[in-house]
Amino acid sequence: MKKFLLVGFTLAIVLFLTVAAPLSQAQNQNDKQPPVPGWFFEMTAHWYNPWPTVPLYGVRLWNTGTAWSDLNPADGVYDWKVLDNWLGTAQTKHANELLYTLALTPSWASSNPNDTSCKHNSGACDPPNDLNPDGSGTDQHWKNFVTAIATHAAGRIRFWEVWNEPVMPFFWNGTQAQMVRMAKDARTIILSIDPNAKMLNAGGQAHDNYMTDWWKNYAAAGGFEYADIIAFHGYVNNYPFVCGDYPKAADLVGVVNTVRSIVPNSASKPIWDTEASWGDVKWGDCFTDPDLRAAFLAQFYMMHRSLRVRRFYWFAYDDDETGGLIDPSTGKLNLDGIAYQQVYNWMLGNTLSQECSATGTTWTCGFEGPHGYKAEVIWDTGESCGKGACQTTQYAVNSSFTQYRTLGGDTVAIQNSEVPIGAKPIMVENETRQQ
Repeated sequence: MKKFLLVGFTLAIVLFLTVAAPLSQAQNQNDKQPPVPGWFFEMTAHWYNPWPTVPLYGVRLWNTGTAWSDLNPADGVYDWKVLDNWLGTAQTKHANELLYTLALTPSWASSNPNDTSCKHNSGACDPPNDLNPDGSGTDQHWKNFVTAIATHAAGRIRFWEVWNEPVMPFFWNGTQAQMVRMAKDARTIILSIDPNAKMLNAGGQAHDNYMTDWWKNYAAAGGFEYADIIAFHGYVNNYPFVCGDYPKAADLVGVVNTVRSIVPNSASKPIWDTEASWGDVKWGDCFTDPDLRAAFLAQFYMMHRSLRVRRFYWFAYDDDETGGLIDPSTGKLNLDGIAYQQVYNWMLGNTLSQECSATGTTWTCGFEGPHGYKAEVIWDTGESCGKGACQTTQYAVNSSFTQYRTLGGDTVAIQNSEVPIGAKPIMVENETRQQ
């Protein structure tokens, strides 16, 4: 069966329903986006050696052995060795857009040091013991650490995120007032040391009522007053996890619009996704097919750009359980890593000229670049993949497009103005692309 581009009135209605409405809350919606910069593509990697082989402009220092509990093992004692290795390697690799996440209370400073419900270490999800539930108290443990690391890394860490996923009780078991106080103290200290630094709120998910309630309460408590950049985590996995109920990239529309609707003055601040991927496959959704994961990755990057998310930190380069882009046995890029590299090549330096929209199950996103370059990224969510093969259907494209690129890195000539489309996006283009 052939699918054809709709024109005229029908296309106008579809674009209104699928693009204008979902993106009506997006920042500067009527402004044309600039070309995609390198720092749109950010990432978490768990170790600095070997350094990721994919293009990388910055790293989020989370799950890297550099949390508060790692660097500050005792009151007044600091161990900067691992952090310095990250900072030095990042500088050598020209990945200078570093984001540090201030989180995980050391057991010695925790208000509940024996709390084994916390991830990473006992008491790490509990507030410091000198900070009261109403936000009062000296908060001196936190202030001492923030002062120490901001002084040590001044000019080398530009972005600071206050805590990780406080929507989850195994990451934060304190009150809103305590989190707001810590955000306020961190901002005051860091900007006094490095006026060029930028502060981010605690990134977290926002795709069910429990999570969005946390965002609403944090907004009501004034927490976003201390953030220059809105941070969220764009995971779109459905809870409870069910095998075969895979994450859908298009669900990001609802997540981003929810965040923007909750955060005061969100239109005046950039929005970043500081952690997301297809999620942890161990938890039961069985999302293990490499072709489907490559398809999700490519769709997800397109949706982020279309929704005007300024930066996206993929989690994680070297994690075979969550978003991994390498084969852990060889260290070489897997199918998903190759897809990431192709999406980077497709987008870098080009401008999203037509935001992503759907006609039925077929999605298209328009791009343009220097020297008359034009392209469209196309996929069909009605098709699927399995056992190493992907279903496709023929799709009619404008005759100006003469070739298409695949997530595997192939370039194929277009015959009779038709291309095969499926779950894995392809990029159709004219022949003016500059290599």
